[in-house]
Amino acid sequence: MIELSIVIPVFNDSKVLRELYRRLEPVISMVGKSYEIIFVDDGSSDDSFQILKELQDRDENIRIVKLVKNFGQSNAITAGLEYSKGNIIVIIDSDLQDRPEDIPKLLNALEENDVQMAVAKWISRKGSFKKKFISNTFFIFSNVITKIHHPSNIGVFRAFKREAYKKVKAFPNKTGTILSRFYRAEIIYTTVDLTRDARFAGESGYNLKKMFKLAFDRILPHTRFKLAKRKSEYEVENYFAKSEKTNE
Repeated sequence: MIELSIVIPVFNDSKVLRELYRRLEPVISMVGKSYEIIFVDDGSSDDSFQILKELQDRDENIRIVKLVKNFGQSNAITAGLEYSKGNIIVIIDSDLQDRPEDIPKLLNALEENDVQMAVAKWISRKGSFKKKFISNTFFIFSNVITKIHHPSNIGVFRAFKREAYKKVKAFPNKTGTILSRFYRAEIIYTTVDLTRDARFAGESGYNLKKMFKLAFDRILPHTRFKLAKRKSEYEVENYFAKSEKTNE
């Protein structure tokens, strides 16, 4: 039985993946739980997939979900969650802005507060003015026009129990991003104050258009008004897992 699943969406992250694994593996080993690391290759056009395969040759706990094309971060996360088996699931970005060393803080918050989810809340974050502006605008706009409310400066980085994920999957309204549906399903959560680093290498895969599309997809299904709703979508090309009976 797997106790901990780490889900990581990947898109053109060849410059950071080896360093991410170098920092992540000792942290998870120290936690002392059986684990799997699920990398979701979201249609990368660089060497990300080849590097993931190299890492998997060294660590049989690594699983790789390869999508047929780039579907976006939220859909990649959804795909990774569908393949996860852990009793506790952690979602973390691949660019090392989220610190792997902070994972134990989220896990401890789950137990100490007896909640279903612990979410990173950025007390300090490094990044471009453009990204910060869009993030802050999204938060204000979301709280005005939607029925869901959450603190500012929270993102993807979080840990939650499988029971919470099952509740979200069973929730009647299937539209919106998977993470926005956690709030719609009224999952009980706490926030953990953390510092977010600058990107380790490379440029963000999100241009202005993609950022606004993500905000649109997060907000639209939860508005107070009757608007068209968009469902999440992804298509898996293949799933690679050395320690399971798969195609490998």
